[in-house]
Amino acid sequence: MLNGQDLLANVEEIARGFAADRRVRQQRRALDPADIVALKAAGLHLAAVPEEHGGWWQGRQRSLRTHCQALRLLARGDASVALVATMHPSVLCFWRDPDPPARGQAAWEAQKRQVFGTVVDGAWWGTITSEPGSGGDISRSRATAIPDGDGLHAFRISGEKHFGSGSGGTTHMVTTARRPGADTPEWFFIEVAGTPWDGTTGMALKAAWDGHGMAATNSHAFTFTDYPATRMAWSGTWREVMEGTGGSGTLANVAPFVGIVDAAMRHMREEFARRGLEPKDFRPFERIEWATAHRETWLLYQAYDGALTAVERKGRARHEATLAAASIALLAESILTRLCRIAGGGAYSRHSPLGFWFEDVRALGFLRPPWALAADALFAFSAEAEPGR
Repeated sequence: MLNGQDLLANVEEIARGFAADRRVRQQRRALDPADIVALKAAGLHLAAVPEEHGGWWQGRQRSLRTHCQALRLLARGDASVALVATMHPSVLCFWRDPDPPARGQAAWEAQKRQVFGTVVDGAWWGTITSEPGSGGDISRSRATAIPDGDGLHAFRISGEKHFGSGSGGTTHMVTTARRPGADTPEWFFIEVAGTPWDGTTGMALKAAWDGHGMAATNSHAFTFTDYPATRMAWSGTWREVMEGTGGSGTLANVAPFVGIVDAAMRHMREEFARRGLEPKDFRPFERIEWATAHRETWLLYQAYDGALTAVERKGRARHEATLAAASIALLAESILTRLCRIAGGGAYSRHSPLGFWFEDVRALGFLRPPWALAADALFAFSAEAEPGR
């Protein structure tokens, strides 16, 4: 049975191979499904699956740090692949982490076995929840879900969706839609392995991903028309499921951005050495920018480690995870800005990784979640507890 140390060793080896081919990889504009195959061979798909269901996950307090470290290592080699890899645990934690509902436990446990069973059999999960015009707010979902008649949780969904990271590499995707007359949306999952994108089966490619950062994630936009979907068996609201994850999904999403900063700072030190630069050779402006980038990197690491420690100490730490995500988003963008300033015009060259990393880290603030939505969550938390308490 794979353990945490084996996983880290496997992922680190893959990341080194990715890093050796960084220049080519950063200029890609499409996800290579072979990378997902390699990650599954390394056992990364099982890292989010509970031990009792055939994976190695032993709970947030014992396994989250190791899992996040694997995603952090991966991002040092290829940021786009790492972002795709975070989608898998970020949706599987919906079934893994919340406490069982007071009602409908039999259906919930049966669906958990179904979901985790697909992963043990080689499935790779993702998400295509966001909708144009929603600002990333799930509560604004306008997609519709009509009962299919083939079972309690069988539906047909229709609507516009985008940011389907990993499209072409995923076998299942989580999404949201509203049942007729419902005040709030609900969670659904769809099977997409081998599905054509021409609309013949209800899934039509609307726009291929052409983002500035994380360019090779295949975060395509699709139109769904009467596409078969399975409703989550959770008997409560969509929000209760998210709150029940205890911050684990948020920290999995954050980990790759920490890895990008790792790689960027290492790159700059190696560049200084290659040029034979010593501290005395730095201009005053460069000294200030480098010293500040070093300080902000330390702060970023403290935010990341503090949130993981909070989960390990308390089991659930959504407040700390949300604070960490927002802080890391701001710090990572600032750090990469400073490194690009030190590098000068070379940062705009496609021969330098810095410009790519700069756009990559900005994705955390714009997409995970959008700043307006993140600010709402931080405000809500601020009324409940003081940071660190």
